[in-house]
Amino acid sequence: MKTQLSVALVFVLCGIGINTAATDCISRKEFDDFKANVLNHIQELTLKNDKQAKEIEYQKKAILDLKRMLVKYDETSNNSNQNDTAVTSNQSLPGEPSMLSTKDSLKPPRKREAMQPRQLTANPTDVIAFYAYLTNAEINPGAHHIIVYDHVITNSGNGYSKHSGSFTAPKAGMYVFSWTTFVDPHSYFPIELIHNSVRAGIVFVQGLSTE
Repeated sequence: MKTQLSVALVFVLCGIGINTAATDCISRKEFDDFKANVLNHIQELTLKNDKQAKEIEYQKKAILDLKRMLVKYDETSNNSNQNDTAVTSNQSLPGEPSMLSTKDSLKPPRKREAMQPRQLTANPTDVIAFYAYLTNAEINPGAHHIIVYDHVITNSGNGYSKHSGSFTAPKAGMYVFSWTTFVDPHSYFPIELIHNSVRAGIVFVQGLSTE
């Protein structure tokens, strides 16, 4: 729908062959202002009309796209129905001999192969891990005291030292560290994980009252 523009220009002139009261006359400035307002209004309506025309064209294109999608869907649906009819026509009707041969009809069903457990192919020497614990309690450890877990259970890759309590990564990678600490009742104890002289983690342990 296009917008129709209807603009009426009214010219009120003074003293040109007609008798007009002075109150009906407008000055030249007033007329110029009125003309400018009318022209601006015409421009606004023109821009609005152009915008509506673009929207109409866009909607027309969208409608055509939807129609194409419907046609394509109908063709796909018809092809699917034809395939279903072809499959049904190959089936035997009641009272008619089966199209399968006796050999095929008596053929035993194929047994499913048992699923085999997946075998891990990782080389144990490539695994880097260690597990150790303290054999003696630490009595009032001071600041910057290194806790050495001296009893080693696992040390794959030989990265952990039970003498210094430090772990040196045998190769680059991502490593995860976890530790558990118990303290006496009413005690408070922070433990830090140090990586190259920089704190990488900290755990605050507080002993609860046994009462």
